[in-house]
Amino acid sequence: PYPEIRLANGPSRCQGRVEILYNGSWGTVCDDDWDIVDANVVCRQLGCGHAIVLPAAMTFGQGSGPIFLDNVDCKGREAALSECWSHGWGIHNCYHYEDVAVVCNEFSPTQASEGPTSRTLTASVQDGESDGSIRLVSGTDTCRGRVEIFYRGNWGTVCDDDWGLSDASVVCKQVGCGQALDYKSNAYFGYGTGRILLDNVNCDGSEPFLSACYSLGWGIHNCGHHEDAGVICTGLDTSTITSFTTSVALDYEETLTATATAATDGRDQPSRATEVVTTGLFTFEQESDGVRLANGNGSCRGRVEVWHRGTWGTVCDDDWDFPDAQVVCRQLGCGAALAATVLGSFGYGSGPVLLDNVGCGGGEARLADCFHLGWGQHNCGHHEDAGVICRGESGGRERGTQCWGEHGQGLPPGLPHPIPSAGSVRLVNGSHRCEGRVEMFYLSQWGTVCDDAWDLRDAKVVCRQLGCGHAVAAWGEAHYGQGTGYIFLDNLKCKGHEPSLLRCSHIRWDVHNCDHSEDAGAVCGIL
Repeated sequence: PYPEIRLANGPSRCQGRVEILYNGSWGTVCDDDWDIVDANVVCRQLGCGHAIVLPAAMTFGQGSGPIFLDNVDCKGREAALSECWSHGWGIHNCYHYEDVAVVCNEFSPTQASEGPTSRTLTASVQDGESDGSIRLVSGTDTCRGRVEIFYRGNWGTVCDDDWGLSDASVVCKQVGCGQALDYKSNAYFGYGTGRILLDNVNCDGSEPFLSACYSLGWGIHNCGHHEDAGVICTGLDTSTITSFTTSVALDYEETLTATATAATDGRDQPSRATEVVTTGLFTFEQESDGVRLANGNGSCRGRVEVWHRGTWGTVCDDDWDFPDAQVVCRQLGCGAALAATVLGSFGYGSGPVLLDNVGCGGGEARLADCFHLGWGQHNCGHHEDAGVICRGESGGRERGTQCWGEHGQGLPPGLPHPIPSAGSVRLVNGSHRCEGRVEMFYLSQWGTVCDDAWDLRDAKVVCRQLGCGHAVAAWGEAHYGQGTGYIFLDNLKCKGHEPSLLRCSHIRWDVHNCDHSEDAGAVCGIL
């Protein structure tokens, strides 16, 4: 049913130059945009397992005849190379010195394999760690954090491509932490180090351990540590789990249940586990006096970090505003507050997010005295780290300083139109207001969104934010022309329910790897 492929001029049928049969002729594939994901599709189509290396150009010589495919972009699950996106048969701007080749591992997939590769089975557990062992790192407890997996003597991370709740549920079960509450992407728990060991993980939820799930194979990925995957588990592996929520309004449409979990054993009295959890939620520690500002260009501006139980951590920007900044500036002896900053303006912190939904009146002596959800209780990532700008002891001129905030407060008088609030979006260059290039207002200017990982779930958030109908299409590659200015969002991974693009998981605006040829676009229905 699919056009035949072969690997030519190699030592075996599972390594060589990629050639594909079309209209009775064999032709080659150009290396523009070619990566390990595309190579894996070739290996699987040939029954040769998965790709283990991308050979340098000309390793297996130049082909001849037509160049049939260019800018191939497989997602990894296609049954054949011809099913992947490309510019179309015979459309290219290449020469034969750009012909691609692959080297496969030459092991046929197991009969059970329906995903990208055969299952990578773990070794039996012996003394110490074994291949496939899991740990959760950089969370506030042992049942939440960045997923790290052990392989051949070293710990490595898992890439968030295709990462979902069924994958998280296998992790939580494997580490004895009960059920999965949430899965996290874009290095929510900070950047890992070492090798990225698994990518495109696809568990069905029944597997006994993560390494039994389908993946691209050990060490095969197209990721960076900014895509390290994480999980949040219930933390209590008991037969009865009771979920309850705090009475705090969250930014998301769906209520975050199981903010805390309690185990009951049939009696009316809560178990000791319940007392531990609720104490953690609602007790305000008196010993956390430390506050510091990190990553600013002076001692009185920067990312807010607080000290708690021997660890520095960050503050989430949910509800973060001027009265909160006033308390921090006064606590540090930094004079009056000039601004409360959000969305990791002073860079991403590391370690735990210690405070969320902080609500100061402005007169408190310490940040810890203000209302918050409880130490370590949050629904945030480090892309939401809060910061402050204080006047400083030297007493810069407070008069004439323009205050600004997330919702455009402190606007100069006499403007004909109100300045959009940070995070506002618009669609440009389309045939109607619900179609076009996606642009977002941030840092007092309009900028664009990169198409890396851009899909219909992201477009759905844009459409809802604009009051348009359902998302119809999510375009990439500057489909509506190239924008100008900053590229504010990259690697967006919305779940679809977020109230704005800024609330979706993403990597921060000053570390993207995009240009305006990758500007994202969206098409929404018109209500």
